[in-house]
Amino acid sequence: MINVHITDDHVMVVELLIPVINDSSIACVTGYSYKLSECRKALAANLPDVLLLDINMPDGNGIMFCSEIHKLYPQMKIIALTMHDEHSSVMQMLKNGASGYIVKSEAVSETINAIYAVMQGEIYIGDRMEQVMRKTTKEAVSLTPREKQVLQLIAGGMRSPQIAEKLGIDIETVFSFRKKLNLKLSASNPVELITHARKEGLIE
Repeated sequence: MINVHITDDHVMVVELLIPVINDSSIACVTGYSYKLSECRKALAANLPDVLLLDINMPDGNGIMFCSEIHKLYPQMKIIALTMHDEHSSVMQMLKNGASGYIVKSEAVSETINAIYAVMQGEIYIGDRMEQVMRKTTKEAVSLTPREKQVLQLIAGGMRSPQIAEKLGIDIETVFSFRKKLNLKLSASNPVELITHARKEGLIE
């Protein structure tokens, strides 16, 4: 069972998500907080597998908090839960260590999918945000030699542990490469990544 902590200053959002997550059969809510200060204490006492984090909080900026918490607990997955649907917000959250991004208007239907995906080592971008990112990402995709290498291995059917062993790097580094590839190619899962890469002529 995946343990989830919710940090959001809207009581109704928290109360709506708790039963959805608890009834999912794959995850359960082990705690919730309405302030970032409360979240810090809760995580120190009982670290969950996944943190659902609102960006706008009464006592701080969720984007900066994401960076802070990711450095403290790199093994914990962070999913942004927000009203912001700007491309820049997604990029900032992913850069700061988030593994998922969903807007509140689609949170209920997307939350379980997001939780499952990030625990599989994927980057999850909600449908609405994926459309926004596709519209705003017009420039040609440019990959580093290492990113191209990782992309080829993903296309060859390798999972993250296999890629780490093949390249002689740790699995967190592989996750980082996958995150960058998903962002550059506007993908939210391996199938989309490979599909978009083929359209861009990056793989055959």
